[in-house]
Amino acid sequence: MPARPWRGSRGLTCAPAKPVTDTARLLACAAALACLTANQARAQVAGSISLATNELFRGETVTGDAPAISAGLSLDGPGGFFAGASATVTSGDGDLRVAAVTQYIGYAVRAGDVSVEAGVIHRSYARIVDRDYRRGFFEGYLGASRKGVKLRVYVSPDYLRDGQATYYAEVNARLLQLSKWSLDGHAGLSLIPYDKSGPGGLHKYRDWRLQVSRPAGRLYLSAGVAATNYPVYDASGKARVFASASFAF
Repeated sequence: MPARPWRGSRGLTCAPAKPVTDTARLLACAAALACLTANQARAQVAGSISLATNELFRGETVTGDAPAISAGLSLDGPGGFFAGASATVTSGDGDLRVAAVTQYIGYAVRAGDVSVEAGVIHRSYARIVDRDYRRGFFEGYLGASRKGVKLRVYVSPDYLRDGQATYYAEVNARLLQLSKWSLDGHAGLSLIPYDKSGPGGLHKYRDWRLQVSRPAGRLYLSAGVAATNYPVYDASGKARVFASASFAF
């Protein structure tokens, strides 16, 4: 049995759904993007709005299996600089609330057909089912991509309340392309330290996703299935079918 997520009275306690307190950070990030755009003529700003049957993060639901709407803003600056922010709203449990907020900043370089990137992400979630984990945390990452395959490695210094670093690695790949249809796969591995008073070492959790997508006019439609054995955002561990429609502008 995992030592950290299931420890009697400290685990299996789902915090009540409350608005994410970091919404102000999203607004500040959006304002910063606007200022950067105004000051850099070659910068490109893009936005997106998505409607999903379920909002998932690394195989688990962050909206309590309820539908969600997400909005995002991104900036690609000259020289490889990029930044962005997004927010997800759900009406799960009959209460309209912000379920997730994300801000990121990074830098990417290309050498031939290989792209390398590094960045920092701040994530906030309204619900986590284990008190040892923070709802808001930072992750630094390094990534590389080539011909439809993307690898990323993340390190978080403050995901755990006891201050131990956690790790996550993922690979995303285009498995099949047929006309406008595409099949993409994802595999992820979380490495979470045991309690400081425990045996030491890292506990391993896995997640996966298969997703079919295609453009339809100005919409991008997706459907798939995802699962994980990491019981921190949701305790069920079941596989989830999802579908989404996104509009970019």
